[in-house]
Amino acid sequence: MDHILNDLIEQYKEEIIKTTQRLIAHPSLYEEGREGAPFGEPIEAALEEVLSVAEELGFETRNHEGYAGTVKWGQKGKQIGILTHIDVVPPGDGWTYRPFEGTLDNGRLYGRGSLDDKGPMAAALFAMKAVKESGLPVKNHVCHIIGTDEESGFMRGLKYYLKKEEAPWGGFSPDGEFPVIHAEKGILRFYVSDTWEETKHAGGMYLKEIRGGTKVNVVPGYAYAAVDGTEDAEHMLQEARDGFAKKDNISISKQDTGWKIEAKGLGGHSSQPWNGENAIQTLLEFLHRLPLEEGGGARFAGKIEELFGDGYRGERLGIACEDKLSGILTLSLGVLELGEGSGKATVEIRYPIHASEEVILKTLKVACGQQKVELDIYQDKKHIYMPVKAPLIQTLLHVYRESTGREEEPVVIGGGTYCRAAENFAAYGPVFPGQRELAHEPDEYISVEDLILSAKIYAQALYVLLNIS
Repeated sequence: MDHILNDLIEQYKEEIIKTTQRLIAHPSLYEEGREGAPFGEPIEAALEEVLSVAEELGFETRNHEGYAGTVKWGQKGKQIGILTHIDVVPPGDGWTYRPFEGTLDNGRLYGRGSLDDKGPMAAALFAMKAVKESGLPVKNHVCHIIGTDEESGFMRGLKYYLKKEEAPWGGFSPDGEFPVIHAEKGILRFYVSDTWEETKHAGGMYLKEIRGGTKVNVVPGYAYAAVDGTEDAEHMLQEARDGFAKKDNISISKQDTGWKIEAKGLGGHSSQPWNGENAIQTLLEFLHRLPLEEGGGARFAGKIEELFGDGYRGERLGIACEDKLSGILTLSLGVLELGEGSGKATVEIRYPIHASEEVILKTLKVACGQQKVELDIYQDKKHIYMPVKAPLIQTLLHVYRESTGREEEPVVIGGGTYCRAAENFAAYGPVFPGQRELAHEPDEYISVEDLILSAKIYAQALYVLLNIS
């Protein structure tokens, strides 16, 4: 590999750290949009910030009506693409560090987006700078496309850009895992809802409200329920908690009217739910133990617990499956909202490459029909697959192996990246083999060592791609 590029990245080390901190400082969360800022002011401000960084580095930039930003270098040959995103998921609870400060502690950069995807974005920008400043000859040009709506799963920003502008020949997205990702599972996202007539309470304990989760692609780390009833309810609640296997995850407090039941879990990325602990499932399991009145709210909570309350494999639904290529089907109950007269759950299924989506959908529809709840599929993302022997995969794999001295094989993920929306792209780092995926978790971080090594790999990969015929 070219040592000039590695040496330049080492020289840029402090700038890469400061740029990552600068981007983390923008809480780029989705809000209602306006013209010029279709996904809200915070995302637009963060997009402008990264374009300012790129201009300071000497690149040509453009804001595409707030849907995307581009950072370009060169004009000749093929257009090689880099795909990143500036939006992040909500921080949620359980943080030790402030989520939007970019704290550097013990060699780690903490903050929402440090790993997903602002640290890798900074690494890719400085990889571009390294190739540009190296003076090494290239045949092609590069377009770094910065998306604004990746975390919703809809990818509206990137799709808007690709309809209006020239699509790159191919490239990589630093938003996954090393050594390189050659396939991504299929993803189904859906609502399960119901409405009911409120009836007069009979004097016992009754369920008033449930709230839990922030986004469907985040394992919920917190959920709560509000119940009311007679004074005997407090004794029953405490007795139920004492006999509950996860009692340390449940707290009960008296309110002005009734009691609040809080469930604590561990947030994480829904593509790897085993790394988290679903607070909504814990809360529903606890509520199932209570002698609640048979109102509409209690019935709906019971139905959701029956359908989705048994972990992350979908066994109770009858959809559990796996294949050798991509592993197990995963299910995540991401959001639950229950109030007076209505309730809605937001759920996600990520299914293996060789699984039958048709069978999964049919089974899901039958199960929801039996429970007499409404099912609304709002997102259906087919799996993507590129053979391991594909030229792009082999090129990126070779660069990784030469840069690290490691020999791992290409991998399949449950996550959904921008590579679904653009042809001939592969997700490429920043998570190294054997590391835990910290995206969407409290205290998300990227180590400085990994950040700089990723930048070196991206610089080498970009140089190789800029010289393909």
